[in-house]
Amino acid sequence: MFLLLPFALSLLSWPLGVVGKNDCQPTTWPDPPERRHASRNVDMSKAAMPRHIASREESTPQPGDINCRGWGRTYDDAGYYTCTELSYNWGISLAWFFQTNPTLLPDCSNIEPNTFYCVEAFIEPVRSANGSCGPQYNYASCAGRSDGAQCCNAETWTCGATVADCARGTCYEGACDGDKVYSTDGTCGSAHGNRQCAGKWGDCCSVDGQCGSGPSFCAEDVCQSGNCDWPWLLRTTSVGPSSVSSTTGPATSSTTGSTTSSTATSTATSTATSIATSIATSASTSTTTSILPIPTPTDNCSGGSGPGGLSGLCSFSCSYGYCPSPCTCTPGTPGTPPPLSGDRGFALLDLRDQEGFDTLCDFTCSHGYCEPQVCTKVPYSTVETPGTVCVQGSGEGAQAGLCSFCCRFGYCPPGPCTCTLYGQQIDPPPQTGTPGVPAPGNDDSYLGLCSYSCNHGYCPDGACIVS
Repeated sequence: MFLLLPFALSLLSWPLGVVGKNDCQPTTWPDPPERRHASRNVDMSKAAMPRHIASREESTPQPGDINCRGWGRTYDDAGYYTCTELSYNWGISLAWFFQTNPTLLPDCSNIEPNTFYCVEAFIEPVRSANGSCGPQYNYASCAGRSDGAQCCNAETWTCGATVADCARGTCYEGACDGDKVYSTDGTCGSAHGNRQCAGKWGDCCSVDGQCGSGPSFCAEDVCQSGNCDWPWLLRTTSVGPSSVSSTTGPATSSTTGSTTSSTATSTATSTATSIATSIATSASTSTTTSILPIPTPTDNCSGGSGPGGLSGLCSFSCSYGYCPSPCTCTPGTPGTPPPLSGDRGFALLDLRDQEGFDTLCDFTCSHGYCEPQVCTKVPYSTVETPGTVCVQGSGEGAQAGLCSFCCRFGYCPPGPCTCTLYGQQIDPPPQTGTPGVPAPGNDDSYLGLCSYSCNHGYCPDGACIVS
């Protein structure tokens, strides 16, 4: 018995491999994930490679570090399924979750209850210190500059904050979609990372992978993507979320913690706040989708038109004899509708209560033409089904606005929030590069909500501050 005592004491002195509540442990990574808002042309042999995770206390992560900016806490019943649950709730891959939490075993068997784990991280870029940015300056990033110049202008390779600096087709990275989405060198399409054309480059991508405007780039036989003159594509006016005045909607963005771009970030914040106010209104009327019979053509119309986002839907459906209000019929002999595609159509969440959208989306989508700006093929339900994510949720007290905003875009953490409606994934506002943390006096249940919402432009006073 006495011989066993020293051995037992030595076991107790061994360090436990558990992530602490306030730390993400340092480690070395073989391969980094794709950098957010970085150009697809980044030469990773020259870019800084990630080395370790910046802990919650570390205020100055170094270029190449895995910078952990969001933490999620496990519940009392944490088990082998919790790793998958955390990665799913945060919209990250399971592999990336394990990379950012290296003490966890691959089967998640050693995850601890009531413990914080890293759930949102990025590769710390080289920060521009002198206002120069982009590939010519070691891929220095403008994001997070204290002077507010957070857009890297691809014409001057300097950081700026004007509308021109942050414009699509000009902004290389920072507080914009960046070169990853919109070409800044005039190349585009499948051979160039599926980048789109915008701004000074024109709005069409030719089959040769060059941006431009006019028949040489937009004609039916030469256009690859963009504003192509395809006869079968009946374009409509793009319809965004309704802007509804509300005295109960979320507050405006907080600027505590760091100064952001006066142009790009304020635009993202305005967009996020407008979306948040419309969420409060649509939430009171959204219900599970009812599957009704596909509308039957009964009108003597050879064509038609409609207002705003109904333009393309009315043009298509009226030409085949289905022309409900508020479409305007062009009298004539209707054509024979295309064969049924096997799909059903539904109006997007913010359009479900507007006249005409639901039935027109059903008719057009079921016959092979589904306008993505206004229609979806995924029905809404109060129960999660394959292919759906949370699109509407609620919370209590000061977390009500945060839950409404975050649940809208698929991030609806159980506990503080309750998902009330599932449907097709809705794209969130652009990331601002400024994740938030709970405001003083708020507990850790605000961690994920503040990190996600502030990083997408909505940071309500009293609930969150910018980290």
